[in-house]
Amino acid sequence: MYENLKKKYGQNFLVDKNILLKIIHLSDLSDLSVLEIGPGNGNLTDYIILNNPRKLTLVEIDKDLVDELLIKYSKFNFIEIINSNILEIDLKETYQLVISNLPYNISSQIIVKLALLQNSPDRLILMFQKEFAQRLLDKKINSINSLIRCFYDIKLSFNVSKNCFRPVPKVDSSVLVFLKKDEKLLKDNEINDFIIFKRNLFSHKRKSLKNLLRQYNLEKDFNLNLRVENLELETLIGIFRAINS
Repeated sequence: MYENLKKKYGQNFLVDKNILLKIIHLSDLSDLSVLEIGPGNGNLTDYIILNNPRKLTLVEIDKDLVDELLIKYSKFNFIEIINSNILEIDLKETYQLVISNLPYNISSQIIVKLALLQNSPDRLILMFQKEFAQRLLDKKINSINSLIRCFYDIKLSFNVSKNCFRPVPKVDSSVLVFLKKDEKLLKDNEINDFIIFKRNLFSHKRKSLKNLLRQYNLEKDFNLNLRVENLELETLIGIFRAINS
C-alpha cells in the first residue's frame, strides 16, 4: 500500500507499535475532545480509540484514505472524519488535545494556526522533522519559537528514527508536547502586529537592534547593541510594546 502514497501530501506512516504507544502514553485521553491531523491509515487512531476519548475528529486531506477511514470506523459514532486540508478549515470547536504526525512541508503553518486559535487546545502532542523541532526548542529565540512560546510551553518527549516509518523518510523526527500557558504573553489585539514586528527583525537578524530600530528612542530602556536572537522573549515583547504604545 505504501507505494501509492502521494508525495504532494508528504505521507509517511508511523508503523512502529512501540513509538505509537509512547505517543499515546503522553496524555490521558479519557473523556477528552481530541483532534487528530493527518491520521493516514489509522495506525495512531486505533490506539486513541482504545483510550476512550469523548469525541475524536480526524482531518485527512487524501480522499482515498478518507474513504478507507469511513469504512474502518463506521461503527464509532463519536468519530467525525473530515476530508480537507487542515489549513483551510475554520476550527470553531474546542479541542482539549491535538495529536499528529505532522506533514513536514506545512508543519510551521499548522503549529501557528493551532496556537492562534481563539479556543486553543490545552495540549498538543506533535511530531516534527527533527531539525524543525530543534528550532522550536532552541534556547535562543527565532522567528517561529518567539511566536509559539507566547502561548505554549514546549518540551521534547523523545526522538523517532526514520526507520519507524513507511515509506522511510530521509530524516529522523521528534515528538514535542505543548502545554498551554495559564496566561498568554500577547493580548488578542497585539498578535497580528507582533507577527509583523518579529518577522521584520528576524529577516535582518545579523544587524543589531540599534541599526534596526534607530528611529525609536529606546536606548534608555533596552540594550540595543544586541541582535534580536540574543534577546529574552519577554524583552522582545517589551520592545514591541514600547514601539506600539
